[in-house]
Amino acid sequence: MKANPLDFIYQEPYINTKWREVKLELFKWLTKNSSNLFLRGKDSISRFPEVVGTHEPAITSLINHFSDAGYADFLIDVGANIGLTSCQNGNKFKQVHMFEPNPYCCKVLEVNSFIALNNTTYKIHNYGLGEENKKSMLTVPRNNWGGAFIKDELNSYDENILVGKDEFQNLAKSNYLTVDIQIRNTTEVLDKLFKELNEKNLTRGVIKIDVEGYEAVVLKGIAGAIPSEFKILIVFESWDSNYDIYPIVKLFKGRATPYKLLYEAPWKKNWPAVLKGMSLLRNTQITCRVVDNQTGDWSGDLILLID
Repeated sequence: MKANPLDFIYQEPYINTKWREVKLELFKWLTKNSSNLFLRGKDSISRFPEVVGTHEPAITSLINHFSDAGYADFLIDVGANIGLTSCQNGNKFKQVHMFEPNPYCCKVLEVNSFIALNNTTYKIHNYGLGEENKKSMLTVPRNNWGGAFIKDELNSYDENILVGKDEFQNLAKSNYLTVDIQIRNTTEVLDKLFKELNEKNLTRGVIKIDVEGYEAVVLKGIAGAIPSEFKILIVFESWDSNYDIYPIVKLFKGRATPYKLLYEAPWKKNWPAVLKGMSLLRNTQITCRVVDNQTGDWSGDLILLID
């Protein structure tokens, strides 16, 4: 049977077209300050920069603060994903090195870096950092590509933490994608990189780590590679409420001081929502500051200052 294009017709209610126009105008208004990067609308880490233009404002401000304070020689982004941190902060550094094992993220990372990093030298390293050179499998939450992890004996997170951070109930295949990746020995890679930086007298910088349970492995590798003359701020996160940072501190042989980012709201957790809402009328501030954390709770956003 021969198809006749004159037989085709498409119809939809007029109200649908008007409602679509309203949604488009609303989206345009909501995203008027959005980031200039390529983002994925349904991905949880993309929503914030899509709407307000900044990824993790407190961390971004912290990195900028240390860059302005003289730690501006290099930014090393371990677990760069699509470049949200590097592309926001990178132009304040002389060199930017991004490590991302997911080859699909690297394609977007390449484009975002080209868009944003126009005032620095940058390099994308298409592999992850670990204990040894090997092939591995990356498990990628479908709703959060920035939450990808390697599930093996080196990952410090148990299954409850891994699924809970992405608001899943279990490690069902329907919740995740899997990607074959390359891992390289952290100490070997960074020893070479630090030597290259040192030859150019670039010895003060920032390292951001976001590797979903592989933090201890990467930090151990950094401790084994960092030259004595380097001064570095390391920023990473811990989802583990029982995390003990001091075994990591000891690896740096007296050079590392641990801190924590403390987020303070102008209300107490047990206050009812009505009272919390009333604080909006007073234009109260939510404060984030660095503390030496005498309480011993090392979950959240953490800092190691290496002198």
